[in-house]
Amino acid sequence: MSTGSGTITAITAVGYRASMVDLLLTLRGLTNAGSAEYTVNAVSYWTDAQMQDVLDRHVSQIRHEDLSPIAKVGVGSIGYFDYQSSRRFFETSSGGTARFIVQDETGATVGSAAYSVDYPRGLVTFGTDTAGQTRYVTGFSYDMNAAAADVWAQKASHYVTAYDVSTDKHDLKRSQIIDNCLKMSREYAAGAQVFSVSIGRSDD
Repeated sequence: MSTGSGTITAITAVGYRASMVDLLLTLRGLTNAGSAEYTVNAVSYWTDAQMQDVLDRHVSQIRHEDLSPIAKVGVGSIGYFDYQSSRRFFETSSGGTARFIVQDETGATVGSAAYSVDYPRGLVTFGTDTAGQTRYVTGFSYDMNAAAADVWAQKASHYVTAYDVSTDKHDLKRSQIIDNCLKMSREYAAGAQVFSVSIGRSDD
């Protein structure tokens, strides 16, 4: 990842950002979370704003990542249109809000009309051949697995007050809800991003 200048709009919006719509839908699908699944202290869960709060706890701000060009081999020619980021699930730019920026080898911002983006895959596709020149991306990438694990864990904490009910003809195992929530949380946590840092001794 290279260094340099470049700014993107800070997270200051109230409610949820229009640029988060696709990410919110994806997270709801992974967590089976309705917008009014249950109520705690007169507050309904899970609103879009609450889902966004979870995602914002698992975001990485990417600055000037060097995208990897993908060669497109034709008959007697090689073209470069696709560029791959090492990250996934980027927030989109919506309504003129700068949440995803592409820059060329000089550091100049590339107009959004020159490319399209597969935000979940982190794939940028240019309309014309770039000849393999360097392209950088600045944006916000979300760890969807970690966010899903977070939501499932919170669901489990809510349902901890549930209890099993047995009657003559019915046996309701409400405790299974907690077990299932915790199981799903563990499943997604296992796929969450792992970060490491290098530590060196100063007396070497």
